[in-house]
Amino acid sequence: MKHKTKERLEPTNIFAVAEDRTLEIPEVRVSAIHQINLSDFALFLSVMKNKKAYENVLSIILDEPELRLKEVKVEQVILNKSGKRAIRLDAWSLDVRDRQFDMEMQNNTNKDDVRRRSRFYQSMIDTPILKSGKKTRYKNLPSTAIIFITQDDIFGKDLAMYTFSERCEEIADLFLEDGTRKIFLNMTSKNGRPELISLLQYMKYTTLENSDITVKDARILDLDRFVQEVKQSEEWEAVEMNIFETGVERGKELGKTMGIEEGSLRTLVKYVELNMKNFHINLSEACRGLETSVEEYERAKRRIAQWEKEAQARQEEEEED
Repeated sequence: MKHKTKERLEPTNIFAVAEDRTLEIPEVRVSAIHQINLSDFALFLSVMKNKKAYENVLSIILDEPELRLKEVKVEQVILNKSGKRAIRLDAWSLDVRDRQFDMEMQNNTNKDDVRRRSRFYQSMIDTPILKSGKKTRYKNLPSTAIIFITQDDIFGKDLAMYTFSERCEEIADLFLEDGTRKIFLNMTSKNGRPELISLLQYMKYTTLENSDITVKDARILDLDRFVQEVKQSEEWEAVEMNIFETGVERGKELGKTMGIEEGSLRTLVKYVELNMKNFHINLSEACRGLETSVEEYERAKRRIAQWEKEAQARQEEEEED
């Protein structure tokens, strides 16, 4: 099954469509078959399980052209022995210097705190490494880097890459050097190394014809070869069809959801404003009391205003007829 299209289709994360109620129903089917990108979870996993493909991506992110991996695992589960929450790593790797890397494709950053998630992942990755006993030495913990690739700028500073390491608050140039790094990549920004920007834009819209790819680095060309191999495989045909069917089913769910969306948002706005009026509190406090956020309230207000504007336009058209 091979599908081609000359028309550029905007990248759409079909797994998140049902969660984004601002999308229209026809958009549920946009690119479900025609354009699946490396930012889509299924393709990301299928490509990243190839050691060389992972190596290409990681060497660009870390700006280490000579980086070499010796082991790669996708969807690796790390159990929590205390019976608490376990984690499933998207793409884990180990390089020839015994450094560990975890790369997570995180398209939806609104549902939870990605920064705290990186903290939990860091602790869980370290947990199974050291054996129990007095002879265990913490110095044997390998260096690790947790990498989250997002389609949102969660820090709002318009950078393509944010790197965090532990540092002393009192002495700016004194680093803890505990061997950990947390890296957040932002597909929306064009501020960063040209090859990194090109990689992120390729992930966002996965074709070498993408005009936002300003540097066709050899590693990106090689990565594209792996992407095409995956897309032409028999295994991918089954994955692709499953993605399409998932998109259609979620589109049906979205249609039902949209029928009650307006009433839900109007109720939200109504009770937030009643809270403010009756209890003489500010917007933030009113939202918190209803377990929502100021952003959700303001989004609801904008949607309601849009509906009212559209309703007014329809009424004017009817009067003209």
